[in-house]
Amino acid sequence: MPQSSFAQCDSEPYQKGKTIFMAQCASCHAINKKMTGPALAGVYDKYSSEWLYKWIKNSQALVKEGDPDAIKVFNEYNGSIMPAQNLSNADIDLVLGYIQTETDTPCTPVVADTADGSGGGTSQSMLIFLGIITAILFFIFFAMNRLTGELGRMVKEKMGILVPETAPLEKRFFNKKMGALLSILALIVLGYYTVGSATALGRQKGYQPKQPIKFSHQLHAGVHEIECQYCHSGAGKGKSAVIPSANVCMNCHKAVSEGPKYGTAEIAKIYDAVGWDAENQKYKENYVEKPIEWIRIHNLPDHVYFSHAQHVNAGGVECQTCHGEIQEMEVVEQHSSLGMGWCINCHRQTEVNFKGNDYYNVYEEFHKDLKNDKINKVTVEDIGGLECQKCHY
Repeated sequence: MPQSSFAQCDSEPYQKGKTIFMAQCASCHAINKKMTGPALAGVYDKYSSEWLYKWIKNSQALVKEGDPDAIKVFNEYNGSIMPAQNLSNADIDLVLGYIQTETDTPCTPVVADTADGSGGGTSQSMLIFLGIITAILFFIFFAMNRLTGELGRMVKEKMGILVPETAPLEKRFFNKKMGALLSILALIVLGYYTVGSATALGRQKGYQPKQPIKFSHQLHAGVHEIECQYCHSGAGKGKSAVIPSANVCMNCHKAVSEGPKYGTAEIAKIYDAVGWDAENQKYKENYVEKPIEWIRIHNLPDHVYFSHAQHVNAGGVECQTCHGEIQEMEVVEQHSSLGMGWCINCHRQTEVNFKGNDYYNVYEEFHKDLKNDKINKVTVEDIGGLECQKCHY
């Protein structure tokens, strides 16, 4: 494992390490921020090279061996299994070198999610591209303008017409050619922003509405470690994860009438919805329940089919993969764009776990053929994850 970061950000080792990291690691890890997995800054100092090689290649083997570090990480992330990576020691060294470079002297700028896959808005790379195109067009314009001007002057001199050596400034900048060039540039920019805005329609990454009751996921899922599917019971059963009914809340709040964050006021709203008499510890007779009007945060277009059960049961996808570190959110917001490009990238990068997965046993022979072609790695894309009919009716 390298002991210092790569000297050049454009060096071959850095670029190779970056390529492997983006393909194999970026869906679950960031360098300076916890995601589905831990932040990776400093991991090369925290663990030995040999331990990292074993963990990255087969984390569960270390857990089963009773390795204390492996068990600690496994338990810290609620038993989330890190997919085994088919990487050589040299590849892992390249990734670690890239991580150290990005930790010590970052080369990669932080950019906003783009409208073509992850979010809405304009990517920095596209703005740079448009700037380069604009500069090239201006250069071509001035070169051609100068050439045609010189040719015109020479023709007029041959005809005996005296022409000034240099045309007036206003004629050089305010003419039909400049108007045509500016019109083309305006059309390019307008088209780019139109496509970007149209692609981002309906996207609401970062959407964080005010809910009728101040429910803290940080307290319930984080501090008290309540399992997500205890409340969102539909996640493992069908298409929708479902918003829990007030009766689910009452399983705990019959006894818990005062919260550490908001006192009794917010819990009293639940009591009012279901007609619970906290003083006498019983439901009010003939009480008509009032539905709690929660505001839906995650929305998909009507023509998109998504099944929570498919991802949770067959895919073994953790809630945090799509929803972010929900156990750390005081107020829930939409973490991912849920755009088509975002889903496709996930299907291209996510490795299918066949071991102990009854859902895929029927295709075992086909999987063996795929593994031979893909060097023992099969992604969701390989089993039809990019077919249109999978997500669109």
